[in-house]
Amino acid sequence: MKKCKILIVDDIPTNVTLISTIIKKKLDADSDTALSGEEALKKIESFNPDIIILDLMMPGVDGWDVIRSVRSKHGKDEVAIIVTSAITDEVNMAECYDLGVNDFIEKPILQNKLLDTIRRQTEKILG
Repeated sequence: MKKCKILIVDDIPTNVTLISTIIKKKLDADSDTALSGEEALKKIESFNPDIIILDLMMPGVDGWDVIRSVRSKHGKDEVAIIVTSAITDEVNMAECYDLGVNDFIEKPILQNKLLDTIRRQTEKILG
């Protein structure tokens, strides 16, 4: 089976470092990072991730914009989008799923929840 490619997108460097460290220590996956929605859209084209771990609230191009862009080109079974957010009200979560998000992780991120979610999505995407 090929290695899973994971793109981590968050405008807060500490969050990117935390998620990246967990992935590097606990998973056999390739990862890359983006600190903005704009950077994420470029990296999606060049890195070609299987999974995108995406913050919603970012200045400029936000997570919602990234979701719409990805889903205009890739189905849920091609690229998994896992949203990470402190915004967990039903309306926002429902909108995420309506736009084509595969999974949702509440912030602050718990390591086991992150790993379980990535593993579940990896199985769906890569078989």
